[in-house]
Amino acid sequence: VVAMSKKFAIDLYFDVISPYSFILFESLLAYRTQWPMEVNLKPVGLAHIFKAAGNQAPAIAVPGKGPYMHKDVNRLARYYNIPLKFREDFLTVITTKSSLNANRLIAAVKLEQPEKAEAVARALFRRFWIDRSDIFDTKDFVEVLTACGVRDVTRLVSSLSSDAVKEVMKQNTDAALETGCFGAPWTVLHLSNGKRESFFGSDRLHIIGHMMGQKFDGPLPAKL
Repeated sequence: VVAMSKKFAIDLYFDVISPYSFILFESLLAYRTQWPMEVNLKPVGLAHIFKAAGNQAPAIAVPGKGPYMHKDVNRLARYYNIPLKFREDFLTVITTKSSLNANRLIAAVKLEQPEKAEAVARALFRRFWIDRSDIFDTKDFVEVLTACGVRDVTRLVSSLSSDAVKEVMKQNTDAALETGCFGAPWTVLHLSNGKRESFFGSDRLHIIGHMMGQKFDGPLPAKL
């Protein structure tokens, strides 16, 4: 573990429905043992980001992107040793269901039990992308929170439509858009000179490290 006198702040904007968000979530967090950084998890609703930025889900907007994304996600997952495989039903899921409440769940936990937020985010990613289970209903959320040892499960799940949780999601979305965000994952690195550098996608880890004066040594073991 490196001695870290000054840590860089990194904001990671993500949606658990995004496979690239899952890949960056694991690969970036694994580097906390090597790089002087604190990663601030900021769940967002990708549908809101797309709408505000005038964007569309890549797999929907351009016919050729769906098959490419399928191969690309599987390649990246193998490289980073994350046992996810692209879901055959992904297009159906993103056009018929919403991940907003799953992302709100992370925001709600972060508000009240911040030390559990990372575990809950990982459990949601894992449930959807590795276990092939749903992350859309109260039953799903209760199972995730219980498995993560979160307190006050029933109350937390019932707080997803509360003003406080909606406000956190709005703040996250507005902050992401203000830095030019148009999709997820979106990473904002705060430099010591007060400037910010923004990165789209899961494949800029080496550049993020470089901008902190750090070396990228390839994939580190994920916490899965």
